Amino acid sequence: MVSLQQHYCRLARSTTLILAFLLGAAPVHAQLCGEPGRDGQAISDPILNSYFTGSDDASLAAGSRELVLTRARGSYPLLPGDLALLMQVQGATISTRNDRRYGVLASHTLKAEWLRIDRVDGGRVQVKGAGAGGGLLHAYHNQPAGPDHGRARWQLVRVPQFDALTLDQDVLALPWDGFTGGVLALDVRRGLALAGHALNVDGAGLRGAPAVSLQGALGNPDDWRYSAPNPEDQALGYGHHGSKGEGIAGTPVMIDPQQPGYPEGGMARGAPATAGGGGNAMDMSHRLLASGGGGGNGQPGQAGQPQSGGGLGGHKAPPGPWLGSGGGAAARSVGTGGDGGSGGGLILIRAAAVTGPGALTLRGNPGSAAGKAGGGGGSGGTLWLDMPSDVSLSLKADVSGGAGAAGGGNGGEGQSLSADGREGFPAFPLSGAQAGFRCRPAGHWISGRLFLDNGAADPAQAFNARFDDGEQPVVARQLRLTGVGVRPQTVSTDRQGQFSLRLSEAESRGQSLRLSLTLADEERLPALPVLNRAPAKQQGKQLEWSLTATPDRHSGPLAIGLVTLPQWQGAASQSVPVGGKAVLTFRYHASVSGQVHFTSNSEAVSGLLMDRECSGDSERWQTGSSPGWNVVAGELLCVRVPVAFDGSKRTVTVIARTQPAGAPQGFSLPTQRASTQLNPAH
Repeated sequence: MVSLQQHYCRLARSTTLILAFLLGAAPVHAQLCGEPGRDGQAISDPILNSYFTGSDDASLAAGSRELVLTRARGSYPLLPGDLALLMQVQGATISTRNDRRYGVLASHTLKAEWLRIDRVDGGRVQVKGAGAGGGLLHAYHNQPAGPDHGRARWQLVRVPQFDALTLDQDVLALPWDGFTGGVLALDVRRGLALAGHALNVDGAGLRGAPAVSLQGALGNPDDWRYSAPNPEDQALGYGHHGSKGEGIAGTPVMIDPQQPGYPEGGMARGAPATAGGGGNAMDMSHRLLASGGGGGNGQPGQAGQPQSGGGLGGHKAPPGPWLGSGGGAAARSVGTGGDGGSGGGLILIRAAAVTGPGALTLRGNPGSAAGKAGGGGGSGGTLWLDMPSDVSLSLKADVSGGAGAAGGGNGGEGQSLSADGREGFPAFPLSGAQAGFRCRPAGHWISGRLFLDNGAADPAQAFNARFDDGEQPVVARQLRLTGVGVRPQTVSTDRQGQFSLRLSEAESRGQSLRLSLTLADEERLPALPVLNRAPAKQQGKQLEWSLTATPDRHSGPLAIGLVTLPQWQGAASQSVPVGGKAVLTFRYHASVSGQVHFTSNSEAVSGLLMDRECSGDSERWQTGSSPGWNVVAGELLCVRVPVAFDGSKRTVTVIARTQPAGAPQGFSLPTQRASTQLNPAH
C-alpha cells in the first residue's frame, strides 16, 4: 500500500505543472482550486485529516491571508497546494437568566469556508480564499469564556485530495479535545467507494458532561444554572446539581477546569444552546435520587426532585456543518456513572460519486447510568455533501442521537446537508476552494467566455480574441450542449461572461457532442471562434462547434469575442411650425473605435451639425465629401440636423457608416439608418 507521503512525492510536481496549465487559462482560472488528486488512490492510516488552531486569543479578520498556528494534531503536515477547511466550532451567545429562558440562542458566529494553502513558513501559513483580495470570506476568533460569553474556538482542518478512493478499512476522525478534532473531510476527484467500510465519527463531536458526587450546598432545587464547584469544594462534595454538556456556546468547567466555563455557571438543568442541561440535585434534605441529565439537542431528562428537575434537552442546532453537542450529566450524591454522551462529529465529502456498500455513521454517544439516574445522550453529527447534481447518494447517513441512560434524555438527531440542495439534503453552500471534481472533472468539460472584443481601453487590442482590460463581459447568455447518450445541458454566462459545461465520466465515451450559441440581433462576429483548433460553423445567428466526449479532457477556453452595432437613433417624430425651422437631434453611441461617416439625402437637409459631446454646442458643418469622424469605443456624440418645414409631412433620414479600426479583413459593420418624421405643429 502506498502512503500519502509517497503520493506527495510522486504527484505533487506533475500535478502542479498540469494544473498550472489547465487552471491558468481563462475562465477556469476563476475557480479557486487546490491540487485535485494529489493524494493518489489509497490510504495507509484510518485518520486522514490533520487539525490546527491558533492561540487562545487568535482572531482572524475577513480578508486575512495569513494564519499563525500554534497547536496541531494528526500525521500530515500542511503543504502548499493543500486543501483546508476553516471553521468556527464554538462561538454562540445565550441568555443566562436563571429561569426557563436560560440557554436560548441569542446569536452565533459559526462559519466555515474552504481554503487553499499557498505557503507554509513554520507556524505561519498563507492561504487563498473567496474573500476580498483572495483572503478569508469570514472572520474567526478564539476567546476564553468571560462574564457574558462562553468559550469560542476555530480550527483549520487539512483535507486530503484523492484522485479516486476505494476504502480497505474504516476511516475515523480524531475526537474533539476542546481545541481541534471531530471532523472527517475528504475530496475525491473521481468516485469514493466505501467497499463495505465506514466513515465513522460516532461520538467524535463536542463532549458530554462528566458526573460528580456532590452532597449539598446553598443552591435552589429549581435552579436553571449554578456555579461549578472549584477543586477544593469538589473534593469535599460541596455543590449542587449535574454539569451541563459542551456545545456551540462553550465548555463547562467540569470538562475543562482550565476554562472559566459557561457564564453564570455550568451546572443545573438549563440547556446552554445545543448542549444538554445537567440534572438538578436532590431535595434540600439530600435524601432523594438525582434526576437524569438532558440530552444534547434532544429530549429532557427524567423528573427528579423537584418534579421538573430533569436536565433539559439542548436547543436545536442552527443549520450548518457543525459538530454534535454533548449531553448533560446526572446529578448524584454518591457513586460513579451518570455521564452525558458526546455528540457525533462532522463528515464532509466532496466527490464525483459515493458508492456502497458501507456506512456513514455520525451518531451521538449514549449517556451512562448512576443507579436510577443517568446522563443524556449526545446529539447526532452533521453530514455535508458536495456531488454533481445528477449523481444520487444510495447510502443513508446515521445521524441519530445517543440514548439517555436511566432516565436521561435521548440526544437529538443531527443534520444532512449538501452544497447545492438535493432531495433530503437541504442546501448549505460553503464558499472558497472548489471540489476536485469541479476543478478537474473526470469527464469531459468545456469552458469559455463571451465578451465585447472592442479594445475599449486600448483600440490596438480590439479584435484580438482576448479579454483585455476595459472590455465588457457578455452576461446571462445561454449556451447548449447536446449529444447522444448525454443529458442536454444549458448554461448561462456569469457576471464575468464565463461559462462551464461538464460531463460525468460515464457520459464521456467517445460520442459526438454539439455546442451551440445563438447571437443576438445586434451582435457581430469579427472572426469565427475556434474550439479544439476548429472554427465554429455559422448559419444565420446560430453558431455550432463539434467535439468528441473524452474522459479527463478539457475543451477550451473558448474565447467568443463579439462586437455590437453602434447605437444610432433619433426621435421618432417632431412637430414643427409650418414655414418654420427646427433642429433634429440624432445620437450615436460608438461600440468600436474607428471612423463614422454621416450623410443624409433628405431634401430638407442642407447639412449636418456635429455636437461632439451632446452639449448643444455645434462643432462645424459637415458638407461635400462627408469626412469621417474619429470615434473611440464607448463615446457618445450627437448629430444635429437643421431643417426647413413647408407643412408637408416628411421623414428625415440620416445614415451612419462605421468603419472599425483594425478589423479583420472582410469584416464590416452594416450601414445604419435613423429617421425622424416631421409633423405640422398645431
